[in-house]
This record gives sequence, structure tokens and C-alpha cells, in this order.
Amino acid sequence: MSSDSENVIQHVEETLLAYCRQQGLFKSGDRVIAACSGGADSMALLLFLLRRRRDLEIEVLATHVNHGIRGVNAVADANFVTAFCRKNGVELFLYDALREGVEIPQQPSEEWARGLRYGWFDRLAIQEEAFIATAHTMSDQVETVLFRMARGTGLHGLAGIPPRRGYYVRPCLCLTRSDTEAYCAALGQNYVQDETNEQNTYARNRIRHDAIPALQYANPSAEVAIARLCRQIRDLDQWLTGEAAALLQAATVENGYEVSVLRKADGPVLDAALHSLVSPVRDAEEKYITLLRFLIQRGEGALQLTPEVTYKVKDGVLLRLTPRGVRPPPAPPQPFSEGRFLLPGGYFVEFRRVKYEEFLKNQPIFKKDLNCCADCAKIQKNLLLRTRLPGDFFRPAGRHVRKTLKKYYNELGIPQDERSLLPLLADGSEVLWLWGSGFAEGVAPDSYTNEVWTVHTEKAEED
Repeated sequence: MSSDSENVIQHVEETLLAYCRQQGLFKSGDRVIAACSGGADSMALLLFLLRRRRDLEIEVLATHVNHGIRGVNAVADANFVTAFCRKNGVELFLYDALREGVEIPQQPSEEWARGLRYGWFDRLAIQEEAFIATAHTMSDQVETVLFRMARGTGLHGLAGIPPRRGYYVRPCLCLTRSDTEAYCAALGQNYVQDETNEQNTYARNRIRHDAIPALQYANPSAEVAIARLCRQIRDLDQWLTGEAAALLQAATVENGYEVSVLRKADGPVLDAALHSLVSPVRDAEEKYITLLRFLIQRGEGALQLTPEVTYKVKDGVLLRLTPRGVRPPPAPPQPFSEGRFLLPGGYFVEFRRVKYEEFLKNQPIFKKDLNCCADCAKIQKNLLLRTRLPGDFFRPAGRHVRKTLKKYYNELGIPQDERSLLPLLADGSEVLWLWGSGFAEGVAPDSYTNEVWTVHTEKAEED
């Protein structure tokens, strides 16, 4: 191996390791399934995870999807990935749409193919209790943002592809497509070429072939510059998300939100709050945010988002109507912090940070329910206070088992209507505190603890 190849490998792997640690993508013991198409990006991802799995302290698996739309070429790609995994001792989960009996459209769109992939990834992540690592790069980030700008998007859309969302992680967002190709070349690893990527049938391909080269003519580092802007917008979007959550909390009344409080908010904060109400129901396109804002300013009217959910302003309150009647929306995610939180459905939560000495003085209070306390040092800073999402899992204290939240709720016999409103603290898809069950396994105070998180909860009585 030449010194140039060694330098490329070292640079790429150190960049990826630093990014994974900076973004908190993995924890010791995680099972990680790499989504591998066989192309340069996904092969670079799988190679990196395999070569540095000891540094990351993870178990590496892989999955490949044959959409059933490229005939023998798709079969060849699947065989390529299968042979690589067999040679390297990687467990592979292969999904073949035709064998699964999927009806293939006459002219399948990018959205259809994406829906097929992610439907399989969702099921696989839950089935294997694992994270899905996708090979999105900085180049994909730029294409996505330009595509959204062309279609019409807001601040949230300009934030681009997040490094982490639920059980999805994207370690390669710090690399360009040329970086992944150079990494594969340096390791002597060949990869497949999807011939559809060269066709201008899809809008994203036209952006890749025409728009980005034009931008690079103006600035050779255009991809890096746009990706940097995405990170800055993402930071701003996260701040706005926190402000929006505080606004909704201040506006919370029985079954909805007080319109007079919402009206007083600054425009960007109100828009972010409305985005958080729309996004769990459907794609939060700008037109729905605009229409919902209009209802609030007018003080009357209704907006049907789906056959299941309608927002209506009545008697000064923004209500969420469903076929089962008025149902408050789940609390939007917000950064975890010390303080008091009143959440939809009448759930009150107070988090306090106390010195270990104070905890010891009051320990008899906690002896019966020590899972209501946690060592501050064992709780990551990027926790979100939110409600459940698909793929969430929980390790009940003292049980030494890991359960999907769905199975755990079934075990506890929690009614379906309550599950979408129950507050929890989560790091990605790992739930570290759950209403009614306390903190998870492994975060309890011990003799090395300096500070302790305590939780007080109350539930308002329903009329």
C-alpha cells in the first residue's frame, strides 16, 4: 500500500471517528446495521464501521434492498453485497421486493423507492433492536437542500439531513462523495455503479449533474460551504424548537392551546410551534403552517390535515379533533433541562438537580423508588423531553433486559390512547426516563456520584 493511500485512509477514518464522537452517534454495545447498496458511499460506510468497530465498541451488521425495478443489474448488486458480507463475516439482511410480493409501479418514483427502503429499515431496526446507519454524505446533504429550496421549504427544511434521527445515524455527513470514492480506492475496494444515477430522469440527478457543478465553478468548495450553512441553520432550528416548545407549554390549557398566548409570539417562534403540531401528522409543508397561522390570527375556523386530524379554533382555544373527539397533540420534543413542565394531557413533570450530599440526607424518601433518581454524569447532554416514537426502547431498572417501548407498554397494560401522550426522556431512540417507570437501568446514583437528577410527577384529573 502506498503512503498516499495510507494518508487517505488515516484522514478519512480520523474524520469519521471525530464526527461520530462529536455527534454522539454510537455508545458501547450498540448493534449497528449498515444500509449497503454496494455503491461507493455505502461500501465506504461499511468498511469504516468494520475496520473501526473496536474503537466504536459496536457490533456491525448490514442490510441490502432490491427494489425490483432494475432487473438483472439489481440482482448483480445484491450478489456483490452478499459476497462481500460472506467474505468479511458480516450478518446480512437481504430484502427483495419481488420475493416479498410487493406490487411494483409501472414508473416507480424516487419517493416510492425511498418509502420501500425505509419501511424495511423501520421493521428491521425494531426486529433486531439495532440502529440503522445510512451512507448519506455531504454531497447528498447539498443535493437535498437545493431540491427542497426549489420545491419551497422553510427554515426546518434548510437544516438538511440530521446526523441522528431516532434509530437512524449518518456517520458520513462529514465526507463528500469524492472522499468516499478515494477511501474505497485506497483500500482497493471495488463497488457497483447504479446506472440510474447517470440518467436525468429524476430531479435530484439533474441537480447533481448540472446545478452543483455550476456552483463549484463559482466556488470549488461549494459543497463544504453549503454543508456549513446547513449546520448553522440546524443550530438555529434547534434553538427555535426549544422556544416553540416553551411557547406551547405557556399556551397549554385543557385539551388545547390558548390562542391569545400564541398570537403574542414572534413570527419565527410561532411558525416553529405550528410546525411541531403539523409534522407528527403529515409533511409539514409551508402551506399548512401558513393556513394554521391564519386560523390563529383570525380566531376562528378549521384546517383538516388528514382524515384523522383537524385543528380548529373554538372559544379562543386551538383544538385537535380526531374521530374519537378532542384529543390533545403529543408534546413536541424539547431539550432536557432543569425545571417544571406542563405537558398535553395534564402531565406535570419537574426535574431537579441536587448535590449528592442533599440526596444522601433525604435518601429514605427515595429508598422505595430509587429509579426516580439518576446520576447526572450518566445522563447525556443531548436528551430530549418528548413522547414515544417508532423504534424507542427501554431498559427497566433492575430487570437487566431491553424492551421495545411498544412491548413494554403492552406488558404494563397501558391503554393505547394514553401511550402517545406519556412523557419520556430519550437519547436518540434509547429511553432513559419513562413516566410511571422512572429512570432506566444503569443510571442510578452510586458512591462516585456528585450530583443527582430527581423527578416529581403529577397527573391532572380529567373531567
